[in-house]
Amino acid sequence: MKIYGLLGFTHGWAHILTVMSPEGSRAALEHMTRTDDLIVTADPSRLTHYLEKRNGALQRLIDTYDVQVLSKKEWDAQKQALGEKIWK
Repeated sequence: MKIYGLLGFTHGWAHILTVMSPEGSRAALEHMTRTDDLIVTADPSRLTHYLEKRNGALQRLIDTYDVQVLSKKEWDAQKQALGEKIWK
């Protein structure tokens, strides 16, 4: 499964990863089950967010599921190219 990610920070400077997939948000969430040391925020109205509770947790998630981390410009272009597929 192809997973694209965008790394960022919360208002409190915690690391966060937002993901999308051509398979849809539900499929990506079900695929990415190893979430030790992460807080997962998911609902049908937005893309899934993984908030890091311990250093290194996001990198382990990225490595485990081969998440392709994109720049903001690349993220926006990919999101537009995938269109409505990401919301299924």
